[in-house]
Amino acid sequence: MKKIFIILLSAILFAIPSLVSQDVPGCTDSQANNYDPGANVNDGSCTYNPTIYNPSLRYLLPDAIVETSGLIYEDGFFWTINDSGNDPILYKLDTIDGSIVQEVTVSDADNIDWEALAQDENYIYIGDFGNNSGSRDDLGIYKVNKSDLPSSGNGTVTSEHITFTYSDYEKPLNQNLNNFDCESLITIEDSLYLFSKNWGDSKTKLYSLPKTPGDFTAGLLATYDVGGLITGADYNELSGEVTLVGYTNNNYVPFMWLLFDYHDNVLFSGNKRRIDMLGITATQTEAIAYMIGKSGSITSEGSFLFTQSAYSYYTGTWTNDTSTGIGIREAREFDFTLSPNPVKDSKLSVIIDKLPPGDYQVELYDTSGNLMQIKDYRVKTEKSTVKVRLNVGHLSAGLYFVRMRSVNTIVEKKFVKQ
Repeated sequence: MKKIFIILLSAILFAIPSLVSQDVPGCTDSQANNYDPGANVNDGSCTYNPTIYNPSLRYLLPDAIVETSGLIYEDGFFWTINDSGNDPILYKLDTIDGSIVQEVTVSDADNIDWEALAQDENYIYIGDFGNNSGSRDDLGIYKVNKSDLPSSGNGTVTSEHITFTYSDYEKPLNQNLNNFDCESLITIEDSLYLFSKNWGDSKTKLYSLPKTPGDFTAGLLATYDVGGLITGADYNELSGEVTLVGYTNNNYVPFMWLLFDYHDNVLFSGNKRRIDMLGITATQTEAIAYMIGKSGSITSEGSFLFTQSAYSYYTGTWTNDTSTGIGIREAREFDFTLSPNPVKDSKLSVIIDKLPPGDYQVELYDTSGNLMQIKDYRVKTEKSTVKVRLNVGHLSAGLYFVRMRSVNTIVEKKFVKQ
């Protein structure tokens, strides 16, 4: 009897630690709608309210990189590239004013459609895998040794080459249904990760490749509905978060997706939070790069209406444990917001902050650059807030731009008419 009691007692004592340390899956992000304070394992189920964030303009980029399509931050400088049909050049940029300080040509490479940059400790990876039609059979990644880059002045380097095909590739019926375009690349440990730009279903597919030169099949790891076209990505090695950037198909409204608190490099297994950037004055946000901590920069291509630009962003508002969940709108000397945005009714309010004395014009454009409406406004004394109303009731559903001019400044914003 005594032996049976000892056995039972041992079994109970052995079970107690298991009960205490039992995993409780659920949403572990306190900012989420469905936060579960009793959960201790993030199961990727968190959902969030719509979040709008307006990164501040960092600077306009030089004419030589009007089609900036990739971005990394390395040793106190940015590096960027142009996309299809341009020269195979890596451009080194000053982070203060965006000026070009160095041009390095990859002498053994062709720029069929360069669309992404990524890096690890020793190498820069150039994604030559833009594939708008879905029919390319020469997808590749150039691998450049950082130690080969000249310390100053323009120069040339050579590269190693990784070529690949997609494991699930099927030739699309037409370009509008193409789900095999790609403009995003990151590196984590010994692997490269690619995020597709799906024209057909506005999702993204995550693929992996080895970093070594050779010919490979990119393995499909996951598919996620991002509600748009993914055009850039970066991995924050210190925090482990991944940030995707892109824009909605047809109306070019930019957004970010934050991927964090995932498990074992399964990038879509954790929190997935979308941040809409309605105030960015650009038509194609193409690249993103972390700088210091959770701060970084987003670049956008130039167009007939907008100059190629760089914007500053900060993700800690949503991914820090102590964050408040309230989006930070970065201030600048003269700015405005559009409300409501999207707009369903006939009136759109242009709300202007800290408007100095002077003469102003408020202009309304469509996506073809046609001037739809113009209003003159004179301010005699500085006002903290000014509201100008535009009649948009006659506009068709779609994307439009509001441009406000003063003698020295032009500020532009987007809105969507529903």
